[in-house]
Amino acid sequence: MATNAAEEKGTAIFLDVFRRADKSDSGFISWEEFVMHFADGVMGKEELKAIFDEIDTHNTNSIDTGELCSYFSKHLGEFRCIFASVEDLSAKITNALFATAPVYEKMNRTEKFVRRFLLRETINQLSALQLPVEAASDHLDYQAREERKDILPVEVDQFTKAPGSVIPGRIVRRAKRQVSSQSTGSESGVVGLNQQVDRLASLVDKLEHKVNFEGFTDEELVTEPDSLVLMVQRDFNVRDSHIDDFRKSLRSYVEAVQGIGGCLNVCVRNFQNTGRFSMYEIWESEEKQQKSADTDAVRSFNNDNKQNLQTDEVSSSISVPANWWKRDV
Repeated sequence: MATNAAEEKGTAIFLDVFRRADKSDSGFISWEEFVMHFADGVMGKEELKAIFDEIDTHNTNSIDTGELCSYFSKHLGEFRCIFASVEDLSAKITNALFATAPVYEKMNRTEKFVRRFLLRETINQLSALQLPVEAASDHLDYQAREERKDILPVEVDQFTKAPGSVIPGRIVRRAKRQVSSQSTGSESGVVGLNQQVDRLASLVDKLEHKVNFEGFTDEELVTEPDSLVLMVQRDFNVRDSHIDDFRKSLRSYVEAVQGIGGCLNVCVRNFQNTGRFSMYEIWESEEKQQKSADTDAVRSFNNDNKQNLQTDEVSSSISVPANWWKRDV
């Protein structure tokens, strides 16, 4: 459980660090997960184990959010104000992106040009900040390796789980968290600076309708039906007076569809201060997705939408290689 240290300005970012390190989604960081996330190619196994034990003040052989935040809070120094600024910047960028999405299509061409320029310049400014930090980090790593060449850095590979292993229940837990958080119009956790840069870059590409062929990879794929998964996007424009009814119907649908065989994941996004919702579903096959239409839960949701929606639902789907989905999981 997080302590007050997690609530201090500049330390909330470690909640995101914890989330990324907790690969098993258990709410704790094990020794193996600690090595996989924190090993830097410099520290030896004994050194990392000593740090792990120092953080684990409860002596449970695992680390919770409070222990992680408390430990790093004592060592932040001048980096506290940096991380505090990152927290504020992350919130401001998120607000700017949400503000852009609903109004961009209504802008004239000049206004669209200015908005795209501002987004690109934001990316440039963030990248300019990132370069000297990366250079300093690389230099410090080099110095640390040179001063103790007798220490063998810990190998992460020995802690990596077998390829293709999936932790039972993780997909459903993650999907439910996304529904509960996104449907309230808020984003949980603190998003890292690099993620914000990636989000900005993606939005600029979408606004300009560009396709990146420079990094194009020609991948030879197996074409059997079981080597593909179906990704479905469903967009809803809900009447203002029916928002609560739609949310209730949506939750029932998501809980039911997660128990239907063949549904790999479901997540929902709500565009803040609007009646717009987008739902993303991933199915093992198009056949299993179509079979779900015959269930009572799906029929009930579709019938409710006839009253709840201001305009007809817009749906699109695409089949992608199953290994793409497995990489993310």
